[in-house]
Amino acid sequence: MKGKAPIIIAILLALAAAFIVQKIVSQEQAKIRAKWKTVPILVAAQPIKPRTPLTVDIVEEGRIPEQFYSDSMLTAGDLEINRRRLIIHRIERGQPIYFHNLEGEESDKSLGQKLRPGGRAITIRVDMNSAVGYWLQANDHVDVVGTFQNMAGERAEMVALTILENIVVLKTGNRGKGVNNPDSNDFAFPSVTLLVLPEEAEMLILAQKIGSISLTLRNPDDRGLMQERAWTTLKTLLTRERAKKLRMRRIHTLDTIRILRGVGKNIPTFTR
Repeated sequence: MKGKAPIIIAILLALAAAFIVQKIVSQEQAKIRAKWKTVPILVAAQPIKPRTPLTVDIVEEGRIPEQFYSDSMLTAGDLEINRRRLIIHRIERGQPIYFHNLEGEESDKSLGQKLRPGGRAITIRVDMNSAVGYWLQANDHVDVVGTFQNMAGERAEMVALTILENIVVLKTGNRGKGVNNPDSNDFAFPSVTLLVLPEEAEMLILAQKIGSISLTLRNPDDRGLMQERAWTTLKTLLTRERAKKLRMRRIHTLDTIRILRGVGKNIPTFTR
């Protein structure tokens, strides 16, 4: 019996080691399965254009890993209560649909409660020219361009420069009667509220005091920032130096020819 004892002990130790290894492997597998557990969400069943009503025909169920899910994504349970609300951004097929993609999100929260800590809301006055022909709406991204008089006396000149880039529109002022009345062409609104940093709010306040500001609309997926912070002067316009340098970049970046060919008769026009 004494000769068999070491063998029995070795077998027991091997079994214990195998049990421990198996348990560790099972735990790791469980962690991996939990990590890649998927949850159902609503995704675009086809490319969705802006101003398209949310209906069951344009969405389908998709699944994403649980760790990537957030409560800002729509699920099947959100579809009925949000049916017919307008989708304000273009959404490609298979992409998730978020609440911020919908127009007029209902919420009991105040505007301040919707801001991220560190963000500030500031309202600026606009007209048709400075507000992109009243095309602006909540969740759009804009650049802020200012026009000022540089220096004084004989050396005074007007300059235009981009002050802020990729700023989010929180809301517009009350829109005209054309929003709810198809017989009216009044889409005007008097102001736009922007999401900025405190220092950017100071810049906007001063810019409005000493000059005028306009907004330029940009694609929300365009996160690029200007590398060159040059401004435009009367000399710039008359000599056309910058226009010549920018011409080829505009063609390659904006694909102007293709855009112009795609212009149709369904683009609305506003009358004042």
